[in-house]
Amino acid sequence: MLQPPLDHHLIVLHEGGAKRVSREGAGGRKTAEVSARSITTIEVGSSYRWTTEGPVGFSHYYVAPDYFANLVATTFDRDPSKVSFAETIGRADPYSANIFELILSSRDDPNWSAIAQHYADALLVRLAATSHWDGEFVRFRRVMLAPHVVRRVRDFIRANLEQRITLDDMAAVAGYSRFHFGRAFKQTTGMPPYAYVHQERLACARDLLEQTSLPIAQIARQCGFGSHAYFSVRFRDATGLTPAEYRRARERGGDTRSRES
Repeated sequence: MLQPPLDHHLIVLHEGGAKRVSREGAGGRKTAEVSARSITTIEVGSSYRWTTEGPVGFSHYYVAPDYFANLVATTFDRDPSKVSFAETIGRADPYSANIFELILSSRDDPNWSAIAQHYADALLVRLAATSHWDGEFVRFRRVMLAPHVVRRVRDFIRANLEQRITLDDMAAVAGYSRFHFGRAFKQTTGMPPYAYVHQERLACARDLLEQTSLPIAQIARQCGFGSHAYFSVRFRDATGLTPAEYRRARERGGDTRSRES
């Protein structure tokens, strides 16, 4: 079988029994004794001539390179631009085979598309964690945000608390992809971006409760909590007091800091 250059990564589940498989192409000729339910993986752009001695039976799963790279980057904290897809021939891995077969066996389920996607992600993570391409998948250096980038993101958050702030918004301000930004921000500040936004919303609310007589519903809107009820729940979770109780305690000169997270 002549395999033209691929525009996707390819995962092959070998079926039908044991066989001998030869591959000719870049790097010369490689031959492997392949057992049933073993896995072959082929990287995007590869072109080979394949010869099979024995029962011919297999299932193919094609994977978009960007999807694989971003999944590996998110799962293993790596740079997606440097993620490669390890090529193997007839690699025996019962766990990968079981997951592949779950994808196939669920085809008659009315929710097959959603179910298969979860299984497929598990298969890709398994392959990334256990496959080799002249060595292990490299665990790249974690990206740290420079102090001025953190300040720029913080200033953007504070200037837009009343609005919905998304991960994409913050990543754009920092000048990173969303995948790099989420990891780098947590590594630098010690908390995920959304937790940081929530912390800034709470700080804004405390300042307004202490320094103004604005209605609590207005404070909730200005700090981006959406509704009075939601604000009260989240504020009490963080401080142990409702916004009204917090304001009264501060007016009496009480110390609320010990109850704040």
